[in-house]
Amino acid sequence: MSTLLLRADAGPQIGMGHVMRCLALAEPWLQAGSTVTLLTAPRAGGLQPPSAGSDNPTERRLQTAGTDALRARAESLSVSLRELSAPPGSPADAAETIALAQSLRATWLVLDGYHFDAAFQRAVKAARIRLLVFDDTAQAARYSADFILNQNLGATAALYPHRDPTTHLLLGPRFVQLRGEFTRGAAQTSTARLPSLAPTGGEGRGEGASPTPHLLVTLGGSDPDNVTAQVLSILQTIPNLTADIILGPANPHAASLQSAIGNRPSAITLHQNPPDLPQLMSRADLAICAGGTTAWELSFLGVPMLVLVLAENQRPNAERLAQTGAAIHTTIASLSADLRSLLADAPRRAEMSRRARALVDGLGTFRVWLRMNEDSLHLRPATTDDCRRVWQWANDPAVRAVSFTSDPILWEQHTAWFTRKLADANTRLWIAEQAGAPVSEPALGSGEWLRAGLETGAPPLGQVRFDLEGCIATISVSLDASRRGKNLGALLIWTACQKLFRESAVEAIHAFIKPDNAASIRAFEKAGFEPAGQTEVKGCAALRFELKRSAAEP
Repeated sequence: MSTLLLRADAGPQIGMGHVMRCLALAEPWLQAGSTVTLLTAPRAGGLQPPSAGSDNPTERRLQTAGTDALRARAESLSVSLRELSAPPGSPADAAETIALAQSLRATWLVLDGYHFDAAFQRAVKAARIRLLVFDDTAQAARYSADFILNQNLGATAALYPHRDPTTHLLLGPRFVQLRGEFTRGAAQTSTARLPSLAPTGGEGRGEGASPTPHLLVTLGGSDPDNVTAQVLSILQTIPNLTADIILGPANPHAASLQSAIGNRPSAITLHQNPPDLPQLMSRADLAICAGGTTAWELSFLGVPMLVLVLAENQRPNAERLAQTGAAIHTTIASLSADLRSLLADAPRRAEMSRRARALVDGLGTFRVWLRMNEDSLHLRPATTDDCRRVWQWANDPAVRAVSFTSDPILWEQHTAWFTRKLADANTRLWIAEQAGAPVSEPALGSGEWLRAGLETGAPPLGQVRFDLEGCIATISVSLDASRRGKNLGALLIWTACQKLFRESAVEAIHAFIKPDNAASIRAFEKAGFEPAGQTEVKGCAALRFELKRSAAEP
């Protein structure tokens, strides 16, 4: 079983986004059966109780509220919590983090925070620990991580000229880390995201809209400057407006905001740390938000946005969101005019919704997980010794039910077919085995990598076959019944496709799937395949999906 170590902090001043996107990344790891540990600094807020030394009651109350919410989030995911004793970002922090990674035999370490500088990264890599760094500002003097993940619009390789040759870049909104309650709630596949079937919330996003569009206001986990109060005063000047105002758990202003709304029935409702945030967002026709993580969540749901910049590091993203047409970059001074204009312009809201939805497809966590785990599977050519195993996989009732011919396969038929495929120069038939993951072994002193899995005699977990015709390949895949439901199908597809692209001149890979085979559709989407039309296979309706070489590159 692999282990992921997260190192991130949270608090009223630095916000909760660093920890929350790390926990989003943790979800596919947990689904795959991995263990996840979060190491966090209590003096930054973190997920631990506030320091007993704090003499500011308001600060302690806010820190406790934020701590409770984030702790609950981590515990709901079964993420283990560890408290950092060293000053955040210091050499002692690096040493403590490295020691924990080694004691846990962590497969990967993830850093998320502006205080993890070049020296911190060098120390981690000197210990031969695999490293992914979340980055928003490209401010480190040099990058030594295995992966840099910058999910923002406008992120390009030009931002990272000073990086190690082995550092790979994961750039742009296709790698946005969304929490599972958003992606599961929308139940989005590529086919479901077509305009006629896309998730919809309020009726005021497009033509034929309600005369009273519903508004959402969400300005981060703490909003220390109480910008929400200024927004509220503007909303109260607009007649016939209904709105949900979302406050984070560390927001100190709930009482004063509720007082400003009043206790009488109101069209404006205040929610602090609501458990149903995706549902509240989904029903909005328009949102006022900050330029951080929330903007990506709203984009995925197709909610047009008026974006306020609450911290300078949000400005580039707010400006680029506006350039895409998914949002309007506004200020408090211009908010009233911008809001009134947009409320009166249903066609523009509809177009903004379409453009927002096009930015984020909800598969970013899986794209990152696949790249981090690509080498955890070993693919070997099938041999005659695999004949019976492949036959058993093919005759699994669940496999037959989603195949284009559902009749059981006779042994004699299978052996003749298998022999032909092994001899066919245009066929690649590979058996997948769990290669294990590199782990840091503190007993070695130097942090040498070990590899487990193949040596333990673990049985093969599935097979993948490619039939090549010129520069096009058609893929067929099956997974052992005991290994399903852990994202291994998507990992097997991704790993095999990467191997085929490396070892052949194939430019595109096609998959043909029955329309009602939702599990396979989702697995191929996670692996990067895009819908490419409909056809028939052996007299049955089929969806064709395609992965192009250019789209499969890291």
